[in-house]
Amino acid sequence: MTSSIFRRGRRWRLTPAIALAALLALTGCASTDTGARNEPTTGPASSEPSSEPVGLLPAAEGTTTYPLTLTTWAGESTLQKRPERIAVVGMSPNMDALQSLNVTPVYALTEDPVVGWRDNAWAQKIEKVDTATRKDAINFEGIAATNPDLIVAVGTIVEKPDFQKLADIAPVLETEKEGEIPWQDLQRLVGKTLDLGAAADKVVTSAEQTIAEVATAHPQFAGKTITIANDYGPQYGLSYYTVAGSITEGVMTNLGFTANPNAKKFVDEDVVPDENLGLLDADLLVVVYSSEAIRKAREAKPLFKALKPVTEGRYVALTLVEGDPTKLTNAAGQQVENVTWMLRMGASATSLPWGVKVIADQWLAGAKLS
Repeated sequence: MTSSIFRRGRRWRLTPAIALAALLALTGCASTDTGARNEPTTGPASSEPSSEPVGLLPAAEGTTTYPLTLTTWAGESTLQKRPERIAVVGMSPNMDALQSLNVTPVYALTEDPVVGWRDNAWAQKIEKVDTATRKDAINFEGIAATNPDLIVAVGTIVEKPDFQKLADIAPVLETEKEGEIPWQDLQRLVGKTLDLGAAADKVVTSAEQTIAEVATAHPQFAGKTITIANDYGPQYGLSYYTVAGSITEGVMTNLGFTANPNAKKFVDEDVVPDENLGLLDADLLVVVYSSEAIRKAREAKPLFKALKPVTEGRYVALTLVEGDPTKLTNAAGQQVENVTWMLRMGASATSLPWGVKVIADQWLAGAKLS
């Protein structure tokens, strides 16, 4: 199965600030990023710890030996014994890896944007949910206050001084080499560290089976090309999501689609200027719009109207529901789930089984293929 990739470097071909603003425009969230990820204690205040008892980890499997050295690109730290109190920072896949193992962290960030695959009953058991989000400075004091014995920070550490500040609090789990990591490897890395390696393997296998089952249930996707793009309006432009090597391309090939040759043209820059709209061509074109006005403006452009997928009815338009970043509206006026965040940043053993069903059964329901 093709691996979907979780990228620290992010598959943004806009400048980081513009790219983040563009995604937030689509998810309906306001950015609070200060850019000060190396500030030691400037993160926002944390919420009060819950008085409700916290269920922490399932029973150990007895296959991981401690002390365990955690080797990362930014440095090393050592787990003297199996951790029990786990802090998690960074992108949603880190939370997903714990949720899938029924491991409840003692510290987590407020998720922004809200993700549709989160188990809210599980999340409510977290001892302390910081008012900080992934876009804020790391709240070292807030993390330390929960007395963790492991910090899961995969894809989060940007500077080595940040690693050392975290390691002064507790051992830190990050990638061994700076860069990308397949979601399967992230899940197994967390599982092995927590002496839940067999459980992690089962989670990965189950997720892969679900994805394969969805693909089998939709044989019409097999061998077809697809373009998914997101229109953020004139300020940020039209972004090509199914870039070669991206999470989105991996998700779609897992569903049976074949890689679009045009996808390679957007590896270095994913913004599609009007003069290159012809590169959106595919057996199926899906465009997600951040507002109804942006959709109408795009569909009024002669070059867009002339695209074969548009003229031949192989075009799916999805528009963000105003005031609800978790929902999109299709051309028939029906609301569907918004999986944009998963496609861009959130591939995991938890999100993918949910997301591929949404794409196949909601986004592409009734879609005409050539």
